[in-house]
Amino acid sequence: MTGQPPVPGTYAVLDRPEDWAPYGDATVSPQPGLCSHHPVQSGWHIGRTISDLWSYEDASGVWVLVDHVGWKRLSPASRSGHTHMTLLAGAATHDHLTVDFHEDSDGQIDQLIV
Repeated sequence: MTGQPPVPGTYAVLDRPEDWAPYGDATVSPQPGLCSHHPVQSGWHIGRTISDLWSYEDASGVWVLVDHVGWKRLSPASRSGHTHMTLLAGAATHDHLTVDFHEDSDGQIDQLIV
């Protein structure tokens, strides 16, 4: 093969909006005490829906907005389990699926069933 590699053409550089950030800010993470409609109730919650996800660059900082419950953090106790719960929460949010979850004594979700 002979010749020179192709030279990229000109492209437009767009300005970034002032209020745009690529990740959520860890200092303003959802606060369960401020966003929850209910106090911490360890145990199972059945037939709920997750309407939103929030995270920042630290993999263990993932929160879900459970309808009629409020913001709940996915427990970072197990890295592999945390990753799987994040994927399940994303699928449940995207496809509007109901979930069952277990809330530990710290108010974090430690088990998630879709």
